[in-house]
Amino acid sequence: MPWMEIEIDSSLDWNEEGLEDWALALGAFLTEKGTGLKPEISRSLGYNVVHMGEEGVGALTLRRAERLVLLDGLELKDSVDYDFARFVVRFAGQMGAVGVCASIQSLDERAFWEKIGGVLRPDPLPLEEVIQRENVGIQQLTKFSLLVTYEEEPVLCLEPITVNCHARGIISLAQRRLEKMYGGNPLGFASWKAVHCPWVISREQWQEFLAYSRLQAFELLAKLVFHSSSF
Repeated sequence: MPWMEIEIDSSLDWNEEGLEDWALALGAFLTEKGTGLKPEISRSLGYNVVHMGEEGVGALTLRRAERLVLLDGLELKDSVDYDFARFVVRFAGQMGAVGVCASIQSLDERAFWEKIGGVLRPDPLPLEEVIQRENVGIQQLTKFSLLVTYEEEPVLCLEPITVNCHARGIISLAQRRLEKMYGGNPLGFASWKAVHCPWVISREQWQEFLAYSRLQAFELLAKLVFHSSSF
């Protein structure tokens, strides 16, 4: 499905602490508009979802690591929907987001988003080449969240977590130092596809990216953790 993105020049830090208050404000906004919808927050590792309280109405996803707000499944039919879309853009700026991404279902919706600064983003294409290990990289996103890249394009977001057992492969000194620091529990990474990934990747390719980036990821994570603990 095509989607639009509005870039936001926000000087604010990402502020998830204000999410509850904003959800209440959103509920008041929707009540004032006579919709009867009651937003509910579902929290997950790396992102939060604000459900609109009714099947098929759409949802807001807040991607903390990428500092993005995603609006998916909302069909813009009347003035209430358009007001809601503008409300979301204002909210994203207050949250410290750097962008709002919205799926579109018609030319009218595209025209609306373009009018308020949106740019059409191309649909991802299948990654048909053999993944070259030397082209897989790792970067910091925010705090301890990391980004796996391929040919300098974003692919996967990583969030460090404790796991039941180690992944296959070499356990680096950096990983062992981190595990010792956090009580000896095995560490791994939760992963999800980056919003700006230009490819459709298969499950097998996903696992390859994780395997090829794991040592780099622990090296970078160790630097970030030990640097932050030295202050």
